[in-house]
Amino acid sequence: MRMTWFVMVVALLVGLGLAPATAAPGPPPVALPAAPTGLTAPVALPAAVDPVSPYLPQVSCQPVDMVGPRMLRDLLLSTYGIGRAGGIARGCTEGLSEHSEGRAMDWMVHVDKPAERAAAADFIAWVTRDDGVNARRLGIMYVIYNKKIWSVYNTAAGWRKSSAHTDHVHVSFSWNGARGNTSFWNGAVGVIDYGPCVRFKGSYAAPTTAPRPTRCGTPVTALVKTSRGNRAFGSTGATVRRAQALLGVPVTNRFDTATWNATRSYQQAHDLPVTGALDQPTWASLDRPSIKKRAVTGFTAAKAANYGIASYDKNTLVQGRAAKVVVILQTALRLPVADRNGYFGPVTSAAVRRVQTAAGLTPDGVVQGEEWQAILARIG
Repeated sequence: MRMTWFVMVVALLVGLGLAPATAAPGPPPVALPAAPTGLTAPVALPAAVDPVSPYLPQVSCQPVDMVGPRMLRDLLLSTYGIGRAGGIARGCTEGLSEHSEGRAMDWMVHVDKPAERAAAADFIAWVTRDDGVNARRLGIMYVIYNKKIWSVYNTAAGWRKSSAHTDHVHVSFSWNGARGNTSFWNGAVGVIDYGPCVRFKGSYAAPTTAPRPTRCGTPVTALVKTSRGNRAFGSTGATVRRAQALLGVPVTNRFDTATWNATRSYQQAHDLPVTGALDQPTWASLDRPSIKKRAVTGFTAAKAANYGIASYDKNTLVQGRAAKVVVILQTALRLPVADRNGYFGPVTSAAVRRVQTAAGLTPDGVVQGEEWQAILARIG
């Protein structure tokens, strides 16, 4: 019998040591000191403590070191004067990993080297004590060392089995922690930052700089299907080579930084979620002969505007929406075919504002009944 998606996800989380535990907590990865020295915050700490972060798995592909992991890495090295800096950001082809978003850090301290093990033990004891109060202040989600994992969102489970990580301490951060937006660094306690949102199923989220205090909605199925496979930073092969040729970057057969930057620039210009990955909406815009199926077809501009009036005049469309109705809107606005992808981005918003200005409406980029009428009137 085929494994359901839910069971597959649970199996993956259990394998990573991220799923809630049902067994009794096990011992820590190494012997921990009762009175650790720990780290000193650069600011006065408030009485309140940062909220506990839920498990926020990787949703984007952003091979850039974020500020929180960099600051903690540097503080660990300067405080303990031992070990060395490991990696932060990585490619996006190694499975689920906050490293792929630049919000995981490795501190290279080997369990078989007494001085390094002692430093790791001091930090681990300090960051996990008192039900993880220091982990909360740093915005840490979980720590892995010597085949054991501890998570701030499941402190009752204590240390559970994991794998590897005998030569380094792995630290994964919440989005607040990754942004350095926590009380340990700035003395202020905020709300949970849920991070960027995936707009189309099977794709990545577009990285953001602003915190998101609310959970994301459900992503929609991609409104176009192509013959090209999705690719991201670190991918190799003929599909990457084809994209590099179309993007006008050096053909290296590897999804490198130049390809990532060019993909982001192309997405921004064509009103796609700026994921930096070659997903189905991006392929459909970049390589139109590869299109196999579109969810919305057969609309002229006038037909699309009339359909909008008949079906969506009571609805409100705003920037950031991904849906079939957005394709109809983009068609009615006569945007280039390469930009009709179903994502309401800045290009679509600017086109709406032009219609609003010409019609004497408030140019806020929000589409309601009046906007559909104005679009139809402009078509004539």
